[in-house]
Amino acid sequence: MENREIEDSSKLKHPIKSHKSTATQAYFNFIKSNLGIGVIVLPVVTYQVGLLWSIFLFVPIAFSCTKSSQFMIEIADDLNTENILYADIIKLTLGSLWAHILDIAIILQLIGLCIAYLIFLTESLAQSLHQISIEMTKLQCLLITLIIVIPLSFVRKIHFFHSTSKYGFYCALASFCIILYDCQGRLSLIDNFQFSNLINIKNTFNYVGVAILCCEGIFTVLPIRDSMKNKFEFKSVASKSLMTAFCISIFLSLITSSTYQQETQSIVLFSIQNPILEVVSLILYSISLLLTFPLQLFPAVQIVETMLQKNMFEYASFHDIEENSNEGSPTQKIEKSTCDKIENITCEKDDLVFEDRLLQSSIRSMLMLTIYFIAYYVPHLSHFLNLIGSIFGSLLQFCFPVLVHIIYFKNSKSTKPVIQYSIILIVSILAIVLGTAESLKHLL
Repeated sequence: MENREIEDSSKLKHPIKSHKSTATQAYFNFIKSNLGIGVIVLPVVTYQVGLLWSIFLFVPIAFSCTKSSQFMIEIADDLNTENILYADIIKLTLGSLWAHILDIAIILQLIGLCIAYLIFLTESLAQSLHQISIEMTKLQCLLITLIIVIPLSFVRKIHFFHSTSKYGFYCALASFCIILYDCQGRLSLIDNFQFSNLINIKNTFNYVGVAILCCEGIFTVLPIRDSMKNKFEFKSVASKSLMTAFCISIFLSLITSSTYQQETQSIVLFSIQNPILEVVSLILYSISLLLTFPLQLFPAVQIVETMLQKNMFEYASFHDIEENSNEGSPTQKIEKSTCDKIENITCEKDDLVFEDRLLQSSIRSMLMLTIYFIAYYVPHLSHFLNLIGSIFGSLLQFCFPVLVHIIYFKNSKSTKPVIQYSIILIVSILAIVLGTAESLKHLL
C-alpha cells in the first residue's frame, strides 16, 4: 500500500489539525449513509411481494449487510492502519487487478445512487410546484437542483458531516412521522380493514435489489470508522446504526404498504393525500437526501482522486529520474526531488472544506455532469434502484467482503463463520442473477 505510506510520511512532516468524531457522531453518520433513497421506494415493492413475504426476504438481507460490514471492520481493526480504504483491503487480499475492478464498481454504484437521489429531488420539486399550480418540465427541475447540489459535491472532508448528518437524520424522521400520521388518518377512515396482500412470490426479485439499497452504507464503513477518536469502538456503533436503519425501513414499509395498498406510489411520499403535508414531507426528506448526497459521492471522488494522484506521482518520478540522470545527479537528489512532489500531491489542508484546486474541481464537475445526464433519461426509479442494488449492491456489499474475510483470516486459528459466509453468498448470487434479469425486463 504505497499510497498509504506516502500519506503517513507527509503527515509527519506537515502536522495538521485532526477532526475526530465521537461514537454518537459516527452513529448518526452511518445511519444517514444507510437511510437513503431505498427506504422511500421500499413500500411499493413491499406491496408487490406481500407483507409476510417482504419480512421473510428482508431478514437475510439485513443479516448479510450487518455481517459484511463487520467483516470489513474486523480486517481494518486487525491491520490497525491509518486511512484504510475498501480498495486497500481488496488489493491486499485479492491483488491489484481486483482492486481496480472494485474501484470501478464502487464508482458505478455510487453514481447510480446519486442519480436516484437526483431523480427523487427532481420529482419532489415538480410535485411541490404542482401543488401551487406551477408546472415545470423534468429538465427545468433538474437545472434548479444544480444550484444546491453542485456546491455540496465539492465538500471534501467527512468531518464536515458530523453535525449535518444528525440534522439530516432528524429531517428524515420528521418526514417519516408525517407519513405515519397520514396513515393513521387513513386507517380511521377505512371500514373493515384487512391485510389482503400477504404473499406474492412471483414479484420476489422486484423487491430484493431495492431492499439491498436500504443497506447502502458499505462504502462509508471504513471512512466513518477512520474518522472516530477510538476506531475500535466502531464495530459496536455500526451494528447499532444498522439495526436502527433496518427497523425504520421495514416498519415504515409495512405500515405504509398495508395502508395505501394499491394506491402506494413508487415514492411513498407521493401517496400522502393532504397536499400541505405532502409538500412538507417532501421538503424534509429532500433536505435529508441533500445532506446524504455528498456522503455517497465522497468515496467515489476519493477513489478517482487517488488514481489520478498515483498517476501524477509516477509521472513526476519518471521525469525526475530522466532529468537527473541526464545531469549525472546522485540517487539522493532524485529521491529528494521525488519526495517533494509526493508532498505536494498528498498534503491536505484539513480545515479547508472547499479546496481551490483545478484538478479536484474538474473531477467533481465531470462526475456531476454524468450524473445529471443519466438522471434525465432514467424512466422508472424503482426498477432502476432494483438494477443497481441487484448488480453492484450484491457484488460490493456482500460478495467482496465475504471473499476478503475468508482470504485474510485463512491462516487464523479462530473458528470460521462458514454458515454466515454461505448465507451471504447465496443471497448475493440469487440477487445478482435473478434481480438483474427482472429489473432489465422492466427497463428495456
